[in-house]
Amino acid sequence: MWRTWLRRAFPRTLHAQLMLSLVVLGALVASSSALIVLQHARERRIVELDERANRIADLLGQSLAQPLWNIDRDAIDRQLNTLRPNPEVVRLTVKATHYGVLADVRNASAPGPNEEVVRVQPIEFTPPGNAPRERIGEVRVVFTRAVEESGFSAARAVVLGALALALLVVYIVTFLLIRHLVREPIRRLEEMVDRIAGGDLESRCVIESSAELGRLAARVNLMAGRLHDSTASLKESERKYRSIVENALEGIFVLDRDGVLHEANPAMARLFGFPDVAALNAALAAHGRSMVTAAVAPFSASQVEQLFALVGLNGEIAGMEIPLTRADGTTVWCLLNARGTYCESSSLPALEGQLTDISSRKQAMEDLTRHRDQLEQEVRERMRTERALRDSREQLRQLSAHQESIREEERRQIAMTIHDELGQLLTAIKINVSLLKMRLSQGGDGSPKCHDIGDLVERTIDIVRNVASHLRPAALNFGLISALEWLVQDFAKHNGIRCTFRLEGAEPLLSDDRATAVFRIVQEALTNVSRHARASRVDVILHTVDRFELEVRDNGVGFDAALATRGGSYGVQGMKERARMIGAQFHIESAAGAGSQVRLMFGEAVASLRCDESAGEPGK
Repeated sequence: MWRTWLRRAFPRTLHAQLMLSLVVLGALVASSSALIVLQHARERRIVELDERANRIADLLGQSLAQPLWNIDRDAIDRQLNTLRPNPEVVRLTVKATHYGVLADVRNASAPGPNEEVVRVQPIEFTPPGNAPRERIGEVRVVFTRAVEESGFSAARAVVLGALALALLVVYIVTFLLIRHLVREPIRRLEEMVDRIAGGDLESRCVIESSAELGRLAARVNLMAGRLHDSTASLKESERKYRSIVENALEGIFVLDRDGVLHEANPAMARLFGFPDVAALNAALAAHGRSMVTAAVAPFSASQVEQLFALVGLNGEIAGMEIPLTRADGTTVWCLLNARGTYCESSSLPALEGQLTDISSRKQAMEDLTRHRDQLEQEVRERMRTERALRDSREQLRQLSAHQESIREEERRQIAMTIHDELGQLLTAIKINVSLLKMRLSQGGDGSPKCHDIGDLVERTIDIVRNVASHLRPAALNFGLISALEWLVQDFAKHNGIRCTFRLEGAEPLLSDDRATAVFRIVQEALTNVSRHARASRVDVILHTVDRFELEVRDNGVGFDAALATRGGSYGVQGMKERARMIGAQFHIESAAGAGSQVRLMFGEAVASLRCDESAGEPGK
């Protein structure tokens, strides 16, 4: 508000501004100097007044000693009345030590507290002889500064009036000089510049002097000449630019923030399905030239928002692929390059851009991308198949090696059993038979040796039966249930772990291959429990009510079932391979401290195995 008022009140012409500045500067300098001098004189007079008050107080203190000693009121009043005509004196008071106020002379009304100058001087009397000085009273002197202040006010008014008159004279003289030396040349220079601004580029200023205004006029003439040349060059450039825009193969446009199309070249009109720019303008004119609301608008409202957001973020748009709508409703893909600008007809931000039709290239790129994706998918499928084949081959190789090592271990165990146990027993039988022959030939009793030989034969038969049972349990010849019952009893007997078998449903009828595979899976699961689970109880449950489902679970410590399932355990791999060969489903579940569980099912059944987590790799 105050700024607007200041701009209106302040003179707008250079002449008036110079004069006002001169007056203000002169008034400030002169008034400041005068006030400083007057203030200095005032302070000096105040100091003199203070010194005079001190001297009068000292003189009265000395002259009133004798009258005050004698209590001579008339002498005291005469001395005080001699000072009463002085205009600075306000009050003179003499006070005796034992009698109080003896004289009080007042000359004027009491001044303000800031105008008083007060001095109190003690009065002392010196008695005759060698008696010490004695204080007998005091004199109080009160002066006023009002007289001095009034004198200074009058002097200040006179000085300021003289300054104002001097400033008025200086103002008039300076006004006439500036009007003649500055204002008239500037006015003529303004007229010449107005002619140049109106299009008369041949006008030139008359150079009247070599001073600053003359040099300014010379520079204005030089500017006019260069402006003439620049205008001609600009017209030629505009002609070339218009020719390039009109004949360009890319669509060129100017679009403002409200979606209004301000400029377009013929290529852009053809790009949107119009024969020329006039047809495009006519189609947009029916809708206020808005590219957002027009039925034929190629840019949608969301696209306009997106384009201006990108320009506001990056300052430009480079190589943006955008779908646009033609007049017939079809979609055309364009490559957009644009930058931010402002419309000349309004202050709205705008886009100045270029559109290139890339529909055919876009289609070719999409076809190429689709073929590439298909090829990459086929390559990935083939690589995945090859990788799976390599993994399967490696697992098969490892499983074969593991099975071979198991067979070698079984052969070694059989050989050791035959060599260490069966061989020793047969040797003992042979020795006992020789001893028996010797006794019989000597006529001795051979009954004890026959008994020993019978025991050795029984033990040999047990060992042979045990080896044969591990190679193929004889119980399998009597069905899967008998084989599982024998396996559970044998496991509990040799491992000291409570193991139970429970049948839910009827006894299944399985082929010899399936029954053997199921038996070996249960055997491998129990082997894992004995080696790794640290369990105290194992349950083998066979469910045959609606499907074949075999479950082996323990209360051991559990293990990482995912690692075992991915092939970290040859025992688990063997069980999975046996289940695959008989068409069964196999699954493993385990958790730390929750035991392990194996489940084998035919048809829709799912098998799961729980083994010891801390056991590492089950089946090894």
